[in-house]
Formats: sequence, C-alpha cells, structure tokens
Amino acid sequence: MNKNIRDFTTGSIPKALLYFSIPFFLTNLIQAFYSIADIMVISRFCGSSGIAGASIGASITDTITFTIVGLCNGGAIMTAQYAGMKNEKEIKETVSTTFGVMLILAVISTALTLISAPYILRALNTPAEAFDQTRSYFSICMIGSVFIFGYNAVGSVLRGLGDSKTPMYFGVTSCLLNIVLDLLLVGVFHMDVEGAAIATVASQAVALTGCILYLKKREFFFDFKPSSFRIYPAKAAKLFQLGLPDAIQSAIVSGGFLMVSSIINSLGVNAASGVSLASKVNNFAQMPATAVGMSVASMTGQNVGADKYDRVRSTLKYSIMICLAISTAMFAIVQLFPSSIMGLLVQDAGVINEALPYLRITALDYLLVALCFPLNGLCNGSGHTLFSMIPSIVSSVIVRVPVAYFCARTLGLGLLGVGIATPTGTFSAVIICTVYYFSNRWCKKVV
Repeated sequence: MNKNIRDFTTGSIPKALLYFSIPFFLTNLIQAFYSIADIMVISRFCGSSGIAGASIGASITDTITFTIVGLCNGGAIMTAQYAGMKNEKEIKETVSTTFGVMLILAVISTALTLISAPYILRALNTPAEAFDQTRSYFSICMIGSVFIFGYNAVGSVLRGLGDSKTPMYFGVTSCLLNIVLDLLLVGVFHMDVEGAAIATVASQAVALTGCILYLKKREFFFDFKPSSFRIYPAKAAKLFQLGLPDAIQSAIVSGGFLMVSSIINSLGVNAASGVSLASKVNNFAQMPATAVGMSVASMTGQNVGADKYDRVRSTLKYSIMICLAISTAMFAIVQLFPSSIMGLLVQDAGVINEALPYLRITALDYLLVALCFPLNGLCNGSGHTLFSMIPSIVSSVIVRVPVAYFCARTLGLGLLGVGIATPTGTFSAVIICTVYYFSNRWCKKVV
C-alpha cells in the first residue's frame, strides 16, 4: 500500500482508535492552549469588549470555515473509502478535485463576507462597545481565509487516508507561533484584537506552507503545482453529493449557534465574554470525544470501502466506551471546581459570575457528546452525510434555539436558560442517531 495511506481494515481496533485519536487529540489540545492563551492576552490588554469582539468575530469566521471545509469533507469520505478499496488512481483524482474546489470557494466566500460584514454584525446584536473590534477581527481573518481553509482541507484529506500525525505536527507549530505572535502584536505593539487576528492568519499560513512542503517531499498524491489544480467532473459531482449535506449542515448548525449568540449578546458584554470563557472550558473537555469521533469517521470509511461492517460496529462500541470514561471524569472536575478553572483564564469577577451557571449546566453535554460524536462519525464515514444533517439541524436549530429563547427570555433565566438548551439539543441528536444506527441503513454503499 502507498506510504501515504494508513490501513485501518486489519489489526486491533482499540489500538487503531488510539493510534489515530491521540495525534488528533494532541492537536486539539495545543489549539485549546492557544485559545486559552489568546483569551488571556486579549483579556489583559483589551478588556471585556476585546474578549467579546474576538469571540464574536471568531464565531463568524468559524461558521464560514466549517461550511467550506464541510463541503471538502465529501472528498475526505471518498478518499477514505477509495483507500479501503486500494484504488490509488481514484484517490489522486479525488484529492485534486477537492483542493481545486476549495480554492475557488475560498476566493468567492472571502469577497462576499467582506462586503456583508457590517450587516452580519448588526444582525447578531453585536454589543456597541465591541462592534469595531469585532469587525476588524473578522475582516482580517477573512482576508487570510485561503490559508485557514487550505490548512483545514489538507488536514481533512490526510485524515481520510488515516494520517493524523502530519496535521498534528503542523497544528502544534501553528499554535505555538500563534501564541508568540499574540504576545508580540497585542502585548508589545498594542495592536488590540487586530493583532490577534493577524497572528491567527500568519500562523495558519506558516502551517499550510510547511504541510505542503512536507507532503511534496513525501511524493504525496498531489504536488500542489498551479497546473495540478484540476477538477474532474465526475469526482466534483460526487464531492458535492457527499459534501453539500455536510456543508449545509455546518452552515445551519453554525447559524443556530449564531442565533443563540444573538440572544447572549443582547444580555450585555459581560454575558458575551462569560460564554466565550465557558466555551473555552467546554471545548477542552470535549476534545477527547471530538478526536475519537474523527477516528471513527476515517476507520468507518476505510472499512465500508473494504466491506468489513463488523469492524465498523466494533469500532463504534470501543469508541463509545473510551469517550464515556473520559467525559465522565471531565464532568466531575468541572462540577467540583468551576470557579477555580475559570479563574485561571481571567480575573474579571463580573465575567466569571456570568459564566458560572452557564458552565455548570452545559457540562452535562460532555456525557451526551460521548455518544453523539462516535455515532455521527459512523454516519459521515459511511458516506451517509445527507442523513447526518438531520440530527445536527434538529439539535442545533429546531431544539436548541427555541429552548434557549424560551428559557432565557420567557422564563427570565438569562445565561442559565441558554445553557439548558445545549444538552437538550444534543440529547435529541443522540436519539435520532441511535435509531438510524440500529436501522442498518448506513451499511448501504454510496461510493
């Protein structure tokens, strides 16, 4: 088998899960430390309005990024299943098409979002005192979005081939560079949130460049020459068939989060900053489940391509066991020491007090994503991305947004009400995914 492919169709399943998950987890861990360092630097030099500006700007940027990369994930699914079939010609055409489509979409989305930035921020009820900082952060990130999109697209394809180590190496490099640039641009040169945005773009550009040079040296399936960005019509059609549901799902789910953010932003700058703080803790606690879920997707893709469905079922079983063990420990720690954990990040008592009830209630989500992420990984890895839209949309929009509005506004529970909506939404997704799994409809091949 080609040296760029890691075979998940044979051998120990728990070992394969750990082999793939640990590098991805470490990548996320370093990114979380960067995110924490980022908020600490902004908190110290830019205040609560700076925290809110960077948080809201990053949320919008992430929405756009996840949508574009969601489409490219169709290529990752195809790559994984062709790897299971040992078909290198199809892999090469898929990778070329994926990168070509990504480049075109990056240029288009950047132009559109820069024009519409003021309208987006007003629609989200961005606090007046954080409006200019939010717009600056968002605009700078979008100008450099080709690097952000490119790095994520390369990483998704590599994970489809079973390689989670290469994205880890360059992800760690990017995060460390980001922290250094944050301290330099924000702390030394006092560039406020603009400096944080420049640091993000610059570090992603370095990571993408390094990754490309490394892959060229390894004689990867794609040489990254301008003439090689060829789009194969048949592969593009399949890419959109598999990736468009994921892209729509990402857009709608992220849009749901932005709707909830609009409710949060209307509660004031301390509320917006408090949720940003709690979200950093939540993201850290959910990283193991995220890493395992990505592993399930790649392992499922290869084993479905090889017609080894029993290995897929065993992969799901082991992944849930691992996730539940870790998530239970995370839940207990957050419930016992919430104030101490948040106090490590910021010293603003007003922000911490706003975030405390929100953090406690959203910690219930750790236990639910331990089931949801592996199930969702199985659906995506098998290529049934059209179905995977359903639980995500139901949980994030149909359930979470109305519950958040009702609890926060009608019942007057504030951030606690918004927090209640998070585990409620995830629980609905778990129910839908579980029913689909036992229906065995995911066994039908789509590639």
